Amino acid sequence: MRYETGTEIGARPEEVWPVMTGVERWPDWLPTVASVQALDSGAPRPGARFRLVQRRTPPAVWTVTAFTPDREFTWETSFLGTRMTAEHHLEAAGGGSRVRLVLSLEGRAAPLLASIAGARMRRFVDIEATALKWCCEP
Repeated sequence: MRYETGTEIGARPEEVWPVMTGVERWPDWLPTVASVQALDSGAPRPGARFRLVQRRTPPAVWTVTAFTPDREFTWETSFLGTRMTAEHHLEAAGGGSRVRLVLSLEGRAAPLLASIAGARMRRFVDIEATALKWCCEP
């Protein structure tokens, strides 16, 4: 399963980036997230791990696998023989920003998980894009 969504945000990338990467503050503006706890340092960087609790899903430890300041970060988690990857991309667009979010499932159990929870996963990604827009726009 691979799902991608995006949104235009009426705020400059330098205003969106700290909100998007301030993962421990996601519960303040993202209704699908109950808590995020840094297990290493507080800032996303390659190898940094975070315990993420989303509503109606089991807690998961996400590890940052790619990080380009002011541009993108990617993290992943594994469970039941499946790797879930979440990409967060940011670029300037006109006087504001364009955000692109990608969620991927790979592995033996990916087809089964996608059939059971794929709709909820896609909805959560859509909600994240919309909530980020609402949080960042004046």
